[in-house]
Amino acid sequence: MTEETWYRVNKEAELLTPGLIVYPDRVKQNIEAMIRTAKEVDRLIPHVKTYKMPAIVSLQMELGIKQFKCATLSEMEMLIGCGVAHILLAMQPTQEKAIRWLKAQQEHPEISFSTLVDNFESLELFSQLAHSQGQKMSLWVDINNGMNRTGIVPEKALELYLSINTNPNLIAKGLHTYDGHIRPEPLEERVAKCNSDYKAVEALIDQIKIETGTFPTQITGGSPSFYPHALRKGNLLSPGTTLLWDLGYHKIWQESPFIPAAVLVTRLISKPNKNTYCFDLGHKAVASEMPLPRVVLLGLEGAVHKGQSEEHLMVEYKAPNAFKIGDLFYALPYHICPTVAKYNQAYTAVKGELGPSWTIEARHYQLES
Repeated sequence: MTEETWYRVNKEAELLTPGLIVYPDRVKQNIEAMIRTAKEVDRLIPHVKTYKMPAIVSLQMELGIKQFKCATLSEMEMLIGCGVAHILLAMQPTQEKAIRWLKAQQEHPEISFSTLVDNFESLELFSQLAHSQGQKMSLWVDINNGMNRTGIVPEKALELYLSINTNPNLIAKGLHTYDGHIRPEPLEERVAKCNSDYKAVEALIDQIKIETGTFPTQITGGSPSFYPHALRKGNLLSPGTTLLWDLGYHKIWQESPFIPAAVLVTRLISKPNKNTYCFDLGHKAVASEMPLPRVVLLGLEGAVHKGQSEEHLMVEYKAPNAFKIGDLFYALPYHICPTVAKYNQAYTAVKGELGPSWTIEARHYQLES
């Protein structure tokens, strides 16, 4: 096996397709690169949404990472099972989820829990629920500094923060700023954009310090802005896709220290016409929210992706070849996060040898009552 064929496994006949393979040694390399970029392991509060696997959480904990972000209650339960120190539910909960969050906090006093808030209506709901349960809710003010998905703009956030800080049922943890909209490809442009968009947050931090006498903790960025925010001091960092990496983020951050650590496997199932090849890799098996191509078929980089349905991927490939029905191919996805969620388990492989499968435990939205 060469560096160019790191993804190949020795017992290809044992693989059911479509399938997902994760490479633990490469995941560990990415964790180590993540720690080097952050400079201090305690600055990291990585997001688990990309992989949703307890085994990958455990690999991070072995290297000293103790706190994690999640987006769903299923991911929160996975982290509870892993015994992490702090769980941030980084999706402002509605009432039914806040109740489940409070229940988890009550049942697991050994773990620190927190979540987000970006409006006064939710703040009042959280205060009432916490009071009724005899608990306190630890809240981060979710800041919108340009992404316009969730959050409150910095110019209006001071009153919300102070309301948390003076509420006996709530604890003000700090500010949470996710800037996934910052995606210039040249690194220097990305750093400049990140710094420019963060100026309003820095002004808010100064206001909070004047009003409270304390400096609020900050959770900053995701994967594309991981490096720019790592250049700051005193902030926490929350990358996620860094652990498996994908072609989409590689395009944005080509000089990153991260490497692909997961691939898809698919088989050629039909040759319906001249130069036309069909694989069992439909949009049920790979993230499909972007235009074609959604993967790169390794060894068929020159193929033109013509169409994709639920179970099939059709490509045009004109180079001479001896492909046979049933041949196995490996594919790198452009977006790994929703791709992983389509599988209930992943094969693992180290140096070409298949290992035990890893359960993708937190892929579900619905929990048992």
